[in-house]
Amino acid sequence: MALITIIVGRAAQFLIALITLRVVTTLLSPEEMGKVALVVTTTAFFALLLINPVGMFINRRLHAWQASGRGVGYLVRYAGYIALVAAIAAVGLPLFVVTGLISFGIPTVWLIALVCGSVIFNTVNQTAIPCLNLLGDSRGFILLTVATLIASFVAAVTLVLTVQRTAEYWMLGILLGQALLALVGTRDLFAQLSRSNTASIQQPIHRQHLRSLFAFSWPVAIAAGLGWVQAQGYRYMMVEDLGLAQVGLFVAGYGLSAGIIAGFESVLTTYFQPRLYRDASATDPQLQTKAWRRYASAVIPSLVLTVGLLVVLAPDLTRLLLGEKFQAAASFVIWGALAEAARVLASVYSLIAHVHMRTRWLIWPNVVGAVISIVACSLLMPVFGAHGAGMGLAAAGALTIVTMHLVLLRKIGGGISARPILVSFALTPAFLAIAMVLRHWLPTASWVTPIATCAVIGLAFLFMQYLLLHKHLEDRP
Repeated sequence: MALITIIVGRAAQFLIALITLRVVTTLLSPEEMGKVALVVTTTAFFALLLINPVGMFINRRLHAWQASGRGVGYLVRYAGYIALVAAIAAVGLPLFVVTGLISFGIPTVWLIALVCGSVIFNTVNQTAIPCLNLLGDSRGFILLTVATLIASFVAAVTLVLTVQRTAEYWMLGILLGQALLALVGTRDLFAQLSRSNTASIQQPIHRQHLRSLFAFSWPVAIAAGLGWVQAQGYRYMMVEDLGLAQVGLFVAGYGLSAGIIAGFESVLTTYFQPRLYRDASATDPQLQTKAWRRYASAVIPSLVLTVGLLVVLAPDLTRLLLGEKFQAAASFVIWGALAEAARVLASVYSLIAHVHMRTRWLIWPNVVGAVISIVACSLLMPVFGAHGAGMGLAAAGALTIVTMHLVLLRKIGGGISARPILVSFALTPAFLAIAMVLRHWLPTASWVTPIATCAVIGLAFLFMQYLLLHKHLEDRP
């Protein structure tokens, strides 16, 4: 029943995300989409470098805090830290604008308001609501996640249609929805933690606690910052070399793949990560490694199959899910699928370091990814345009995974069985053959062709996902 709840909720989330993508690419121009991409990228810099490491520490320690009754006190202090990061962003952003290092295309006041507001409210939203799932409340997690998407979508569309069709008002609407549901999620999380709360909110944080947090977080911060350089730093170079419109087109195609991969990833992480963190709470390194292998055996073959689906259906998905001004983004869907697959694989491998509390293991693989991404994109974009960015991101992702595989698996004595992964790879040509037959038989200009192609291959994909995952669908806390 838990899995059914998760699948239904994630299906709703997935559908809303696809509708949102279609609507935003219909209402906004490629130039305005480029501005959205730059604001999101800038927000991600502060979030990944300064907030994500502490958030990962919270995930790792949440069950222990609940058992000791200290969760509320620690999370209240975390809220103060989030406000500090927002203040740092508010001071730093004008410096980038004044020096002319980055051209955002929107007024500085808007930039500060959107980035700082997102740092606060999106972080609270993405901390409180996922923590409900980690504590076993998957129903509350799903409901609040879907409600966030709906509220953000309604607010964004309303502002864009009634005020102005610009990136600023679209992002403001998204932020309003996140803020509203962040308050609800925080209330529900504190209610759960308070049931076992035996310690005062004013409980002291000792130097030992801070050392433990710092030892865990600083390598994660470096790895996350390097990951940001690898995955998003190219956007600043692209806007200087190719302009906002090309950034918007590329990000739309990339975002289509990213949204679909994130949808399937979220189903798996929602179901399997609570078990991973539960088992990783053991002090035995062998049990921690076993927990990671069980998690990776479920996620990696499923991911490979999803990437194959996107590569095959790229032209059909572009036609259905992007606006008329963004149809040239079809080829970027494939680059996005490859780069996002590398991101998800990297997150799976990084959990080896998280469950063993050895986050320093993550630094060198991310150094490799960041350097290759910047060098490859800077060399390829002048020659191949936006496609050069896709090539650079895919190459950087591949080398990051190879490095992680060599470095991290050596630490734990080996990985998982290759057989399910090879099966997933082998199914991609079968999907392609079905798509080619359908496109040949059905009229090219008709909407029936992409709909039928996506429906038939999608059903085959879901059946194969079930065959890959059914043996892993037990033993959930």
